[in-house]
Amino acid sequence: MSPSNATGSVLQYTPLDEIPKIREHLKATFNSGRLRPLDYRKQQLLRLVHLLDSNAARFEEALKLDLGRHALETTFTDLNGLIADLMYLYDNFEVWAKPQKPAFNLKFWAFSPVVRKVPKGVVLVIGPSNYPLISTLCFLGAAIVAGNACVVKMSELTPNTSATLTELLPNYLDQDLFRIVNGSIPEITAVLQLQWDHIVFTGSPAVGRIVAAAAAKHLTPTTLELGGQNPVFCDPKVDMYLTARRLLCSKALNAGQTCTTVNHIFVPYEAQDALAEAFVKVYKEFYPEGPEKAAISTLVTDVAYKRVKGLLEKTKGEVVCGGQYDEGRRFIAPTVLKNVALDDAVMASELFGPILPIVPIKNFQEALDWTNAHGHPLSAYVFTDDPKFKEYIFENTQSGQFVVNDTNVQAAIQTLPFGGVGESGNGMVKGQYSFDTLSHFRATCESPRFVDMIMGWRFPPYTDAKVKQASALKPSIPPLNPGWGSYLRSWMPF
Repeated sequence: MSPSNATGSVLQYTPLDEIPKIREHLKATFNSGRLRPLDYRKQQLLRLVHLLDSNAARFEEALKLDLGRHALETTFTDLNGLIADLMYLYDNFEVWAKPQKPAFNLKFWAFSPVVRKVPKGVVLVIGPSNYPLISTLCFLGAAIVAGNACVVKMSELTPNTSATLTELLPNYLDQDLFRIVNGSIPEITAVLQLQWDHIVFTGSPAVGRIVAAAAAKHLTPTTLELGGQNPVFCDPKVDMYLTARRLLCSKALNAGQTCTTVNHIFVPYEAQDALAEAFVKVYKEFYPEGPEKAAISTLVTDVAYKRVKGLLEKTKGEVVCGGQYDEGRRFIAPTVLKNVALDDAVMASELFGPILPIVPIKNFQEALDWTNAHGHPLSAYVFTDDPKFKEYIFENTQSGQFVVNDTNVQAAIQTLPFGGVGESGNGMVKGQYSFDTLSHFRATCESPRFVDMIMGWRFPPYTDAKVKQASALKPSIPPLNPGWGSYLRSWMPF
């Protein structure tokens, strides 16, 4: 069954019996070597960029239908942000693809060791519904420049966007190497039964476990981009207006359906009211006519809407601002809560919606204990002007990223690795990290003839003399309790 979208067209699901054939066809084309030339990779990547740039208006309309998105949000995330990522690959991947000499090693220099980055094969990308373009095509772009064929499984929960991309992709990319698969549970089940050379999944930890288990059957490496309860540690001395402005913007973006958005704010009891008052001021600035009339994204499905609305009904926190909702369009206003207890319903798991709880604490050790007792978040945020406080939070937390005085921005920086740790995922992507993730680092060396003059002891027959010769390979080992003798030896030039 294929869902009808709001424009009256239908997202056609891929026939189940076609899925293995698609994978086999792409594997055969990959084996033919068509993607080995860097020039062909570069051409295909540029065509992907033009697909987005030439059809921006269509994607803006599709994402408005699927997620209620204003064009501004789509422009700087799923379009221009994505194009910037792809162009960074375009401008740099030829350098990354060059063979690399490892650090000099006197014992093995004669073997001419070199690392060559080679394609893995056929990559599977499984995309989410919250950012259906950037969270799929950034990995497709990385697969292209790394020399891999690629299948992209689009989300069935954003049928307009998925249908638009499915229609356009064959007009721009080589269909013998790059294909889209659409469908729901039966189709993704069929996809995961197949052998892939790398799987990239973006979504929830629950589904991530299913993907990882399926991949394990084939020993397929995975990159899991998940999420988590991203905390904010708010210094009571920080500028509360700036803090509220940036955090409300982060939470409102895409109706809170962003893996890097703030989940909750820890602030000392004595500073809670000041922060709440700052949110009220900012809220009026952002939505002068009320949130119902503002350009705010909506929840992606009825199930998502009912889940978030249910949390608002269960919470014992007090509404500071927001709280409005409209079931007909799956709309829930960005809602700030205060006096939220650590065991409140909104603290049970990742919110992934437009609710922003302020959690008052006695001290930051209480907040750190709670955070470290739960799964490691994708991002940890601290708002402070105090270098010591910043370092204190950094040293006592674990997270994929750590950001000071802002949120979400780390995902736009192509030179930083992006990825989770533990419950929030594994693997690193963005820029060269994406290229390296989808490449196999193939170690190569060449053994010259004269090596046997030096390492002749390795050949039978084995003798005590050869054992002594082999022991020369052992490096010097410093003592566990070095004395003055070791200190003096460290200064000797021999």
